[in-house]
Amino acid sequence: MATAKGEQRRTALVRAAADLLQSGGLEAVGHRAVAGHAGVPLGATTYYFADLTELRRAAVEALADDDVARMSAAVEALPARRRGTAAVARMIVTLLTPDEYGPLVAWYERYVLAAREPLFAAAARRTNAAARECVAAVLDRSGLAADVPPHMVVAVVDGAVLGALADGAGLTGVRAAAADALAVVLDRR
Repeated sequence: MATAKGEQRRTALVRAAADLLQSGGLEAVGHRAVAGHAGVPLGATTYYFADLTELRRAAVEALADDDVARMSAAVEALPARRRGTAAVARMIVTLLTPDEYGPLVAWYERYVLAAREPLFAAAARRTNAAARECVAAVLDRSGLAADVPPHMVVAVVDGAVLGALADGAGLTGVRAAAADALAVVLDRR
């Protein structure tokens, strides 16, 4: 049976690993770096996690939990009313993209890594499913539910975000490019 102190320490390690994953990618998540970031002895990482893969998986799952919670909270707060396509496009892009540049890049890195790294696959599928559900809810609450399938909306946003990131756009530019692309798709329904 885990103690409260043990659960707090494990949680601190997972949060530290998640922070490092977002700021430096998968390679930044090592035993020494995580322990240092969490402010715990180095041995704590191997006490609470069988190996580095288990620690990294816990960090990825924690980030997926954060993403799902962020998207779900935004949808729950959205009142149902008819909206124009430009407004819906901006809402969806904001819903699907983290509010800071570093976490945005980390979000898309995790998706790309999911194709090669099983560690990321389950969390990416879960986050992607939640994104489609949240997009469907936004479309429904905005009077556009039957017009564009949620998976197409997510695909358009993802493509536009990746293109804008490759072009060197900052968060505002990334979101603007994605909203513009999505508005065109929504207008052509």
